[in-house]
Amino acid sequence: MENNEQRPRKRVTRKQLRQRQFGALAVIAFIVLLIFIFIANGCSNTGGKDKDGKNNPTATTTVAPATTIAPPVTTAPVTTENPLAASVVLSKREMYLDVGEQDVSIISAYPPNSSEPNEVWKSMDPAVATVDDLGHVTGVGKGETYIILSFDNNPDIEIAIRVSVAGGADVPGGGTVTEAVVTSAVMPDQTATSAAGV
Repeated sequence: MENNEQRPRKRVTRKQLRQRQFGALAVIAFIVLLIFIFIANGCSNTGGKDKDGKNNPTATTTVAPATTIAPPVTTAPVTTENPLAASVVLSKREMYLDVGEQDVSIISAYPPNSSEPNEVWKSMDPAVATVDDLGHVTGVGKGETYIILSFDNNPDIEIAIRVSVAGGADVPGGGTVTEAVVTSAVMPDQTATSAAGV
């Protein structure tokens, strides 16, 4: 016995068809967005990780604070063409201090065969800023200078750190004036009135 009857087709309205199309477009857009996120995340990893899962410090970016008023340059930086200088990674290459304030640029990567005992720090102008053997920079007087980092076992490497020191008006006994205190202010009209009232 043959069954020639066909199953009736389910009728789909235009509204249902549009909903299905919109759902399919939403799924495709989501997949494209995920692919874009994975590509962007892969491109943003500059250092990567080594086999042990530790971060590989191949590239370090330092950001110095932005200023709108730059003091005039009084000394020229010491530069070097030695490629070993590129292997030294400092936490900062510029410092902005007040008189008496202290800061330090931390070394996170040394040149080959060098370490902390090989560091040599010196100031180009000790009247503006001084530096100790550990790299602690102290602002001494208003102006700009450079702190030079070198290594006793790699004398060709010299790295300049720019230091700008700001300060108030100089006080004869040393130090600075940071704010003025007004104890009393008498206007000429007030003096005349009070004298007349007496």
